[in-house]
Amino acid sequence: MILFSRTALIDPEIQLSAQRLSTRFSFFGLGFATAAWAPLIPFAQQRLHFNHADFGLLLLCSGLGAMLAMPATGKIVQRIGCRAPIGFALLLLAVLLPSLSLWNTPLMMAITLFLFGTAAGSLGVALNIQAVVVEKNSLKSLMSGFHGMASLGGLAGVLTITALLALNISPVVSALAVSLLLAVIAFLSVPFSIKAVENTDSEAASTVKKSIRQRLPRPLIVLIGIACFIIFMTEGAAMDWSGIYLTHEYGVNAAFAGLAYTFFAIAMTTGRFTGHFLIRYFGEKKLLTYSAICATLGLALVGIAPHWWLVLVGYTLVGAGCSNIVPIMFSRAGRQTVMASAVALSCVSTLAYTGILVGPAFIGMIGELIGLSTVFMALSVLLLLIVALNRFTYVK
Repeated sequence: MILFSRTALIDPEIQLSAQRLSTRFSFFGLGFATAAWAPLIPFAQQRLHFNHADFGLLLLCSGLGAMLAMPATGKIVQRIGCRAPIGFALLLLAVLLPSLSLWNTPLMMAITLFLFGTAAGSLGVALNIQAVVVEKNSLKSLMSGFHGMASLGGLAGVLTITALLALNISPVVSALAVSLLLAVIAFLSVPFSIKAVENTDSEAASTVKKSIRQRLPRPLIVLIGIACFIIFMTEGAAMDWSGIYLTHEYGVNAAFAGLAYTFFAIAMTTGRFTGHFLIRYFGEKKLLTYSAICATLGLALVGIAPHWWLVLVGYTLVGAGCSNIVPIMFSRAGRQTVMASAVALSCVSTLAYTGILVGPAFIGMIGELIGLSTVFMALSVLLLLIVALNRFTYVK
């Protein structure tokens, strides 16, 4: 096929098309790997005999790995490009996922989760930097579509694991099947990832090195990061706790615990693939406001639902509401001129992915004290902050 010919890639247009396709495949892999872990979580908690607080503390290991990896990844990408970090992270996720279904000791689970978070965090940073570069070079809005592929991958991951578990296939074998698919995704996408990232933000880049103060994230970047943190924490709550919520609060069989996240992922995927149309129809500011309100109402419904099927309805609203907020925020981080794009995106990614990796740990610890339903209600109120942050993070 001409797209994958080395000689064809000499043509800039064909090379750019290959990079777009590679970015989509890699985002799909990120969502596929991280979401495949969600249906396996109730089994891990049962295997270790942990309560919500202890299991939340264990999940914190994943967040710590990501927090250490993400700032370093931004600097690594500036030096060696996106290809090597993306390839290494995808393969590491493929190796680690079956291990999460195997270990029955807290120490080995903690180590594996730390490495899993490291790989997921690194992949998220490298992919978002590559996505901004490809979007700028393509001269059109692509970020919602890229993040839509992550949501589609997440949907595929959770459906694959849930279906295999429903067929009475063991968690380890189910995870191995996902790992094989991840290896195929890496083989297809990594060779066409961006090898070197050119820093075109000359003015911003020249000021970054002048002083310690100028190296710190600007207020605009921090506010964008906070908005992404809230959304990613909400997504993390759906990924890590929706299955446990269904099994513990509503008595749903563990094999079907992935249903809540499945509905969430379907709504998020649909929302992201229609994001371009929604932005054109409503405008960026209005869409963010409506989306935050939708997510707030959905998570509130999850917290007060008297029946399990209403939890599925609630997570559908949460997924629809959260779908386009992060892509818009990442695009704003890429459009701003107060910091070099790679540095700004690394900062935003660090805050964002900390939400999905560290947030669920605290949700578990607090949930053990006051109940998961109360935590979900509190988180729904936090989502309303995005309405205010929308005004202060707008970038033309």
